[in-house]
Amino acid sequence: MGLAHFKVNEIFFSLQGEGSRAGRPCLFIRLTGCPLRCTYCDTAYAFVAGEFMTLEEILTEVQKRLGPPGRGPNAPFVELTGGEPLACSDAPALLRALMGLGYEVALETAGSHDLSPVPREVVKIVDRKTPGSGESARWLESNLTHLVPGQDELKFVLTDAADYAWSRAWCAERSLFDRFDILFSPVWGQLDLRWLAERIIADQLPVRYQLQLHKMVWGPEQTGV
Repeated sequence: MGLAHFKVNEIFFSLQGEGSRAGRPCLFIRLTGCPLRCTYCDTAYAFVAGEFMTLEEILTEVQKRLGPPGRGPNAPFVELTGGEPLACSDAPALLRALMGLGYEVALETAGSHDLSPVPREVVKIVDRKTPGSGESARWLESNLTHLVPGQDELKFVLTDAADYAWSRAWCAERSLFDRFDILFSPVWGQLDLRWLAERIIADQLPVRYQLQLHKMVWGPEQTGV
């Protein structure tokens, strides 16, 4: 484990911007690198830039930033993101180590890499890529078997009405609405916010409507938030 090295784009403390935990203070570890090239990518700066850190260096930084672990809805919270963090073969080891410190741990991933090595207790926020992303074929269907109902989330970032229809049908065909928290989010600056909200209401679709809180607060170009 001591030999593991990670190329880290940034480590920063901010507010969780998306999902059912939006607004919650969180320490983010953003790993460098992603094999996907989504049409609306907002973290292209993480494709190559970063510095190598050992596992021990990352854990030391996390403990310095977060302090001792705790319990409850406001306990110290850390998320591994990217890029695509699972493109790093040592990412599961990092997740296990973070869990071992006693923190609540989340993973943001595209579902293009195998989730089976990820500890079950890690909160998995899985971004199911839509046709509008240009990367919908990268999905691993087997990943559905590794999601924990009541804990993990499936997120759909929608570029247009066709993405909405596709995502709704995809979830219905797999009976996912009654199994997982499903998040529908508009691509920032592309899909009309009111249209999506009213479409979900009109269809009485059992999903969570979400916006990217960090972009609303700091703007779409700000990094480290």
